[in-house]
Amino acid sequence: MSHAKTIVETTRSYLGLGVDVGRKALQAVYVPTEKLTEERFANWIGDALVGQSIQYHEGFLLLDRSESGSGLGTKERNRLHSVARRAWIACELGLVHLFSLKVADGHYRYIAIRSSSKLTPPEIRARLRKTNASATVETPEITH
Repeated sequence: MSHAKTIVETTRSYLGLGVDVGRKALQAVYVPTEKLTEERFANWIGDALVGQSIQYHEGFLLLDRSESGSGLGTKERNRLHSVARRAWIACELGLVHLFSLKVADGHYRYIAIRSSSKLTPPEIRARLRKTNASATVETPEITH
């Protein structure tokens, strides 16, 4: 069992998270009182400290984004799609790590945890703004 603990600690370290940051982040997830927009999410990423987390959706993301299966209106579905797309781009840029926690069958909490980065908040915002969903995102160089 100690081998599994070593793997978890190594993984957290590799992701730029402290040994206990993952547990603490998931216990103290920020849940916005208003629906999260793409702009507010990008600003949160720029302002967040390493290990801080935000819930960017609760439900079943795949179904909720679907035109045929979602109970959401077009405007709400488009907002959700934009936020989810931006979360994925931020993950590809190495700015956040994305997690989902199962609440019940077909019901999840979607969480982004801020990863470590040498970029300043203005640089983070600029990268998030200039990178769109159709662009190929370069894989960030991992340094130890």
